[in-house]
Amino acid sequence: MGNSNFIGWDIGGAHLKVASVSETGKVEFVEQFASPLWQGIDQLEALLPKTIERLPKGSCSHAFTITAELVDAFKDRQEGMNTLINICEKNLGDNISLYAAAEGLLDLDSARKKTSQIASANWHASAGYTASLIESGVFIDVGSTTTDIIPFSEGDLENRGGDDQSRLRFDELIYTGVVRTSLMSLTNKVPFNGEWQNIAAENFATTADVYRILARLDESDDLMEAADGQSKDIEGSIRRLARMLGTDSIASIKRQRWYKLAEYFEEMQLQLLTNAVLRILSNSANSVPKIVGAGAGQFLVKKIAHRINIPYIEFSALCDSELELQHKCNVCAPAVAVAQLNRQLSIAS
Repeated sequence: MGNSNFIGWDIGGAHLKVASVSETGKVEFVEQFASPLWQGIDQLEALLPKTIERLPKGSCSHAFTITAELVDAFKDRQEGMNTLINICEKNLGDNISLYAAAEGLLDLDSARKKTSQIASANWHASAGYTASLIESGVFIDVGSTTTDIIPFSEGDLENRGGDDQSRLRFDELIYTGVVRTSLMSLTNKVPFNGEWQNIAAENFATTADVYRILARLDESDDLMEAADGQSKDIEGSIRRLARMLGTDSIASIKRQRWYKLAEYFEEMQLQLLTNAVLRILSNSANSVPKIVGAGAGQFLVKKIAHRINIPYIEFSALCDSELELQHKCNVCAPAVAVAQLNRQLSIAS
């Protein structure tokens, strides 16, 4: 009997993402869940069975991408990969596949022998699926923690890096996102009250505070605790920004100035990402590319495309889904992509 549902999983260090695709390719379910694995692997062990219960019933084929092998719960990547693969098998049996970048989907036995290719390859699934549908362009996924920038042309990826170290070197992986990134990583001084103000090199506030103040961050993507463990509202976010400036006297400062400060942090992140995109485009043969945006921070990708005057489309435009699922398709692009690749492989075989 053939499979009626193709399930894609993306196991990250902060979130678990899952998508279900029908035989015809329609996305019927897509969701992300908070899963802070640095707090312990039991986070995933408790979440996976509950998530499986929410999936469509019927014959399913499951495919995984994994990026959580670097969390503090593991001593190294190998231990992380072995542990995570074992958890997948424990919950779904041995009839699963794992995505190994250019090698595609591997069965469980093959995957255990090629964990280095599977580790942190979710970007390859998303960009590869995009490249199968669009002639040329750059796929950009701005997530909660990191950003992937992958050029492609004529169905092929043009990435220069393959692992995290080389991808960081080539600006194809940037450790900046719209939820968990510490503001001290974006700049060491800010304009405030008519002066240049040095800021604290402390994790007092994150980009979630910035985009919460500016009403850019969708509530469903704001799943992590605040830096101080306190309220995730505008007042709490302003209080955390004030600490970055060494003060808690927010009542005496006009609220508009805190909005201006948030806009400055956004600008610093935009400049960081725009410069990386320009570097990658300078090495691409694409003459008329498109930018395809994904992730919780796809609103930043849209701004980048506008700045450099390149046509922009959302990843969700490549997905057959109901309107209410489109945002989640953007956020969970790797899960959607690996589900679709799994479906395509099943059809081809």
